Amino acid sequence: VLYDVSPRDFKILDDDHIYKMNSEINHSISSASYRHIYWSTVAESGLITQQVSLVILFIILFIHLDNDYLHPRNILIINALIGVIGLFLYRRHINIKLLQENLKTLLIFLLFGSMVSPVVFTLTKTISTDTIYAMSTLMILTHLIFYDYGAETAMVQKALSFSVVLFSSVCLASRLSTSFHTFCLVTSAVLVFALWPELRKYIKESSFRIFSLLTIVHIIGCILLLSHLSILHTILYILAIIFLTFLCP
Repeated sequence: VLYDVSPRDFKILDDDHIYKMNSEINHSISSASYRHIYWSTVAESGLITQQVSLVILFIILFIHLDNDYLHPRNILIINALIGVIGLFLYRRHINIKLLQENLKTLLIFLLFGSMVSPVVFTLTKTISTDTIYAMSTLMILTHLIFYDYGAETAMVQKALSFSVVLFSSVCLASRLSTSFHTFCLVTSAVLVFALWPELRKYIKESSFRIFSLLTIVHIIGCILLLSHLSILHTILYILAIIFLTFLCP
């Protein structure tokens, strides 16, 4: 035995003493600190709100194209304008060489997409529409579950998240009336789910206030567009946003 330990060296804490210590610790954290932590968490949950809203906006775009409410040419023009603006915002100090590389990549994508669109258009003709919608819904939910919301966990799978949502967009695009509609929807999917998240990440790092403003814009846009399609779905969307943002951020 190297040393003896006396029983008096130990202090046995009863339940009342432990409860008193916990109460003192809880009182040391002020209510202002709790409010600060809560609203910080609400602000950070804007990324989840934006991604859910983006999925809703993409589905609204599909519905409008499917019902011929929008002409695909107008959608492509809007996509091109958003892409150019986003490129210059993302790369402020853009040079000629980098611009040429980006334009080259864009042309390759446009040519490849235009050639593949007729194939995609007839890809799922033998599959029922209900099956396509059910499969697309499952893929979109998988995308939202495994999306990178900034948490470094094993559950985050960037490649899987992007692959399933792109597969879902291809399935939905195959239900449209023409191959041009298909090309328009797939192009929009790449813009929304591949390019926009990179620009959004840059905006969040540059100015969190602008990022929070974008969250509000996403919510208002979804509410306005959904209200023209279904009041019930608009109410469900509002309840879901309240739950994700304020009740369970």
